Amino acid sequence: MDASGRGLLLHKLADLVERDHLLLATLEALDSDKVFLMAYFVDLIATVKTLRYYGGWADKIQGKTIPVGE
Repeated sequence: MDASGRGLLLHKLADLVERDHLLLATLEALDSDKVFLMAYFVDLIATVKTLRYYGGWADKIQGKTIPVGE
């Protein structure tokens, strides 16, 4: 799979997390004994933002480095 395909998959995952945010927030609150509103408004929003961020970078990172002197 090429880099742009990986980016599209991360964006698709972010879409799915947004679609099922109520269920995921409920599971997170039950699993970690967290307040539901914290899981809903903080954790899932950060998860979606993080997935979209790295999805955008997936085809831009090429593994090149700038050579430096010894």
